Order: sequence, then structure tokens, then C-alpha cells
Amino acid sequence: MGRFIARRLVQAIPTLFGVLLLTFLLSRLSPSDPVKLMLYGNTEVTQEDRAQLYHALGLDKPLPVQFAEWLWQLAHLDFGNSIYYHRPALDLILERVPNSLQLSLLAFVFIVGVGIPLGVIAALRRGRIEDHGIRVFSVVGHAVPEFWLGLIFVLTFAVQNRWFPIGSMNVVGTDCTLCWDRAWHLVGPVLVLSIAGIANLPRILRTEVLEVISQDYVRTARSKGLSEQAVVAVHVLRNALIPVVTSFGTILLLFFSGQLIIERVFNWPGLGRLTFEAAVSKDYPVVQGAIIIASTLLILSYIIRDIAYAWVDPRIKVK
Repeated sequence: MGRFIARRLVQAIPTLFGVLLLTFLLSRLSPSDPVKLMLYGNTEVTQEDRAQLYHALGLDKPLPVQFAEWLWQLAHLDFGNSIYYHRPALDLILERVPNSLQLSLLAFVFIVGVGIPLGVIAALRRGRIEDHGIRVFSVVGHAVPEFWLGLIFVLTFAVQNRWFPIGSMNVVGTDCTLCWDRAWHLVGPVLVLSIAGIANLPRILRTEVLEVISQDYVRTARSKGLSEQAVVAVHVLRNALIPVVTSFGTILLLFFSGQLIIERVFNWPGLGRLTFEAAVSKDYPVVQGAIIIASTLLILSYIIRDIAYAWVDPRIKVK
């Protein structure tokens, strides 16, 4: 297992380097200018002052030199200082990562806890009203955009009925991580972030369960007198989960891409919202650092997914 993890980490190095290169080039070659944004509306700044600011930020050097210096800083865990916040970019990012992980982990647990039972029910009740209802929900869940669903949730349940808070993580003046107030603020973003995954998982699992349930070893298990619950849990579900584990990579990718929208809609101070605000203000260090952290977490999640194969399918050997 240790060799497998080490090999996967080594294989991830080219991917990370590609992410670093693309992030650097896209941030530097975008049309807007961070110095102009910083000095917008200031008519007393001279051309010499602008040149000094470009030099202080290192933006007057050739792109290859800037990229090499940036890689050297990253090797020392130095993400640079935020142009907008005037603070170390790594500190800003690390402050927001736990907030985003709260949404991701809770949404993932919600997807697995709801999506897998729905997929099994749809397969075992094939052709009945439960099956049709779950399939309709899957189609609707894919069709509804997350930002629209989030706005409807805020307008209906927060603004009009005041059942849930409008946004943020806590009530003003309250600061807690594990309390009823934080849980109440998490309901909206976690629910909206989970809809796409919950809609996708039953479709995949229903197909796999229907395929596995017709196999010879399932019929043999039933002929031995095993209860239907034991047959489904031990012989059907575990084998049907093998392709489902593959889809977890897509679900995790949706988390990191969808969190930006959800965090903006619900005013959640997470990594996605920080990245969006930094991209608007051309805050290079924060944008680059946030993308690196998110990409690293995503690659690690793929490695964990591959390890899960060995647990789900004993035929797979991890060496």
C-alpha cells in the first residue's frame, strides 16, 4: 500500500506542474492590469510611481523569470503577499480551506447517504412508482442549475419565510465551529451543493444493481437460504459499488467547481469565494495559491478513490 501511494504521488508531479504553468500563464496573460486596478481613481500617481510599483511586484520581469522565481518561492512554501489584502497569501488561503471543507465533506456524506439508498430502491422496485419517481428526480436534479436553485432557496426560505439565514457562517457577533447556529447556516449550501451528486448516483447504481442481481452467484446465494437483506448487502451492493467509486472522482470535481457558485450565492467565506474575489481584483498570489491548494486536494481525493477500489473489490491488488 505504501509503494502504491508513493507511486501515485510521483505520478501526480507532472499534473501539478501543468496546473502551475497554466495558472501562471492565464493569470499573467489576462487583459486587466493589477497595478491599474490598485491605482484606479488616484490621479496623483506619476509614471515613475507606477514603474516602481511594477518593479516591487516583480511584474516588469520577463514571464520565464517570473515563473522561475515563483516556483522557487513555492518550493519554500512562500505563496507571496496578497496585492489586495496586503497579507501573506498562504495565510488567507489556509483560513478559508476549513470553511470549504465543511461544505465538501458534509455534501459528500449527504450524497452517499441519500444517493446509494435511492439507487438500490430504484433497482429493487424496478418499474414501480418508486423507481419512476427516483428517475424523474435524477433528470430534474441534472437539469436545474445550482446557482438558480441556490437563489430560489435564499429567496424562498431565507428572505420571504425567514426559516434559514440569508448567508455567512454565523449570526453577527457569534463565532463557533460546532454549534446549532453553524449547522443552521450549513443547511442551504450543503443541500444545494449535494443535489447534482444525489441526482447522478442513483442512475449509476440502479444500472449496476440490475446487472449484478441477475448474476449466477446472487441466485446461488438465494438458493442457500440467505435473507434478501443479506443478499443485497453482501453480494449485490458491494459488487455494484465498484463502478460507483469511479464516479466519486467526478463528484469531487463538481465540489471544487461548484463551490465557487454556492459560496457566492450564500455569501460563504470559503476558498471558492476568495478565489473569485482575487481573480476580479487581479490578486495573482491569492489566485495562484488557491488553485494550487484546490488542485492538490483534488489529486489527493483521486488517490483516496483508487485506494477505495481495493476495499470494494478484493480482486484488485494494490502494490
